[in-house]
Amino acid sequence: SNDGREFGGLIYQRCNDRLETAVQLSWASGSNATKFGLGAKYDLDKDACVRAKVNNQSQIGLGYQQKLRDGITLTLSTLIDGKSFNTGGHKIGVALELEA
Repeated sequence: SNDGREFGGLIYQRCNDRLETAVQLSWASGSNATKFGLGAKYDLDKDACVRAKVNNQSQIGLGYQQKLRDGITLTLSTLIDGKSFNTGGHKIGVALELEA
């Protein structure tokens, strides 16, 4: 949908059994806009993990995921706008995933 005007790349690394990290870059030729983001996932144990991401637009994302039992996973997440921290506009989410 970007008609070949946006170019990007991603570098991913599994640092150890519990930690994964990534760096994402993109550039749009029409607007000359550059986007940059960092992310990480840390496994607390075999059934729970935390995630964090931040980008050059001062957005901070945090998440917690817990496997409650086989086929049932709960996810809690938030996206904080660091530029407008006191004015609101932040997002929160809750997901319950059920697999048959």
